[in-house]
Amino acid sequence: MLLRGIRVLAFETGLAGPLCTRLLADLGAEVVKIERPGVGDVTRGWDTIAGGLSSGFVWVNRGKRSVELDVTDAAERGKVEALVGETDVVVQNFTPGWADRVGLDAASLRGRDERLVYTELSGYGRDGPFATKNAYDLVMQGETGLILLTGSKDEPARVGVSICDLATGSYAAVATLAALVRRAETGVGAHVSVSLFDTMVDWLGYFPHLWWHRRELPARTGMHHPLFCPYGPYEGADGLFGIAVLSPQHWRALCEEVLDRTDLAADPEYATNEGRVRHREELDRELADEFRRRPAEDWLERLDRAGVPCGHVNDVAQVMEHPQLAHNRLVVEVGSPVGPLPTIGPPFLVDGERPSGGAVPGLGEHTDVVLGGEQ
Repeated sequence: MLLRGIRVLAFETGLAGPLCTRLLADLGAEVVKIERPGVGDVTRGWDTIAGGLSSGFVWVNRGKRSVELDVTDAAERGKVEALVGETDVVVQNFTPGWADRVGLDAASLRGRDERLVYTELSGYGRDGPFATKNAYDLVMQGETGLILLTGSKDEPARVGVSICDLATGSYAAVATLAALVRRAETGVGAHVSVSLFDTMVDWLGYFPHLWWHRRELPARTGMHHPLFCPYGPYEGADGLFGIAVLSPQHWRALCEEVLDRTDLAADPEYATNEGRVRHREELDRELADEFRRRPAEDWLERLDRAGVPCGHVNDVAQVMEHPQLAHNRLVVEVGSPVGPLPTIGPPFLVDGERPSGGAVPGLGEHTDVVLGGEQ
């Protein structure tokens, strides 16, 4: 694999740091996960859904080696330093100040080895007025505006997955890979710092521009998009289906080829996307009346023929039976302390092949092998 020969030493917990290193493991890096003796990563105790193991731990920790080591114990310091000395990348995402207290901060480690890539993930950044605050996904969804962007007009909502952790872990992996590429050219590593706050403010996308240029806040529009219309799920005679009108061509095709409503296409109030957004309530009423006349599958066939982006609105059970999921062979089986488990494999192909993923480690499963220097 692409990162064969790269060793990553992970001082990590939760989701953001472990997702970063799991992505590196998916690409072939050897990831050594340091865990507290007898306790391990906090995610190990979240639930017992995956055959007795934590679903969260299984999800973001496959393909790693688990080593039990107390980094606060002076007697173990030699082992810690030996591991760091054999490492290309250190990743840590513990609470603010932890790395400095235990002597595993970037300055200390990179001062001894300039080739080291040191990646830290934090809530708010390395310094500043909020730097010492702990940060969790739900808290950060609130701090960065996501909660008040999401949900219905009457009730805000959290995003349904741990989006702040996942985005930050992904950005950290990208930045770490960039640092390794530069090191290959210059021989010098880097100190990479990624925060949940910065990542999610970046993911606000269009909305800072809406504020800077118009001093407007985006409206909460439930399952529909605040800046595009029509865009979102609609109710057919027997259930939901989704459409996305993002161009004048899509709008004309929807009106003329799908709905047989040339009057809508000719209405000047609906001629532009911004016009349709301004008149969203009346347009959505028109569309709702039309869409209730036929089953969802009929509308999807018509939309496909007309070239209007569309799709089913599935629950998780339906996704797990999705024909494209089976075709892509994305569900893979990995080893674990409780035997083989299904999981979602690496979501990318390299030269047409999906990386294998690797087993979920038991707590301390590789302690003797790693500390003994075996491969």
